[in-house]
Amino acid sequence: MITKEKNRTKIICTVITAVLAAVTGGSVLRLYNVQNVTQTVNGNVIQILGETGSNISANMDLTDSTEELISEYKKVIDENSQYQTNQTTLQGQVQSLQSENDDLKSQIQILKGTLLNTYSSDEINSVIEQGGLKRDISKRLDNLECLDSVNCEQVPSVKDLYGTTHSISYRFEASDTAWAKFKLDGQYDTFAANIVTSEDTNRDANMSVEIYLDDVLVGRVDDVVRDEHIRPISVSVNGGNVLMIKVIRTNSRYDSHAYICDTTLSVLQ
Repeated sequence: MITKEKNRTKIICTVITAVLAAVTGGSVLRLYNVQNVTQTVNGNVIQILGETGSNISANMDLTDSTEELISEYKKVIDENSQYQTNQTTLQGQVQSLQSENDDLKSQIQILKGTLLNTYSSDEINSVIEQGGLKRDISKRLDNLECLDSVNCEQVPSVKDLYGTTHSISYRFEASDTAWAKFKLDGQYDTFAANIVTSEDTNRDANMSVEIYLDDVLVGRVDDVVRDEHIRPISVSVNGGNVLMIKVIRTNSRYDSHAYICDTTLSVLQ
């Protein structure tokens, strides 16, 4: 009887041992698998986050690393939202700048038309080449005070018979006496100008242009006719007080129009 009981106990122990071994072995296997998964996930998190995930280790608790990943994900979402907001703002600014650019182009065309109607292309190119307008080196006749005039009119521009547009000019009607006086005040050294004719000049016109400094004749150009191109004139006005330009008709009776343009007065230094 006792022998049978001992054998039974051995069998039970053997079974219990086997069960425990099986249970223990299974737990170790599951724990090993969980550790492998944790290390793999953490490795992926580190790879995804790069330098941002430098505080994560392979053996870190999976919950902590997941929270870190979620936190970075939220940051990316916020940054993306901010980027989209900035992109919308920039698109609005681009559209606004495009509208301003279109307005500027329109203004440029208007200014270009005004310049070409007022100044010759040579004058405009000269200003561009020298990098801007010259200052305190020379002045134009229209910068001076006109003391008196007879049959002389300042005009915004004139186009000569060769198609060149000249800026602010003086139109002299020499069918009778035509002259104009300007105040120098002893501030200038030389006076230079071009003499041109235009469509309103009589085909038979023949004129002379005289320049006086303080009532003394200092320069003269004869035989100014309709079909002739530019006739230049240059005189010294050093120290003079009054400049007088006079246009004289020599043989025609009507429409003896001459224009004094492209005027330059060099300033005494």
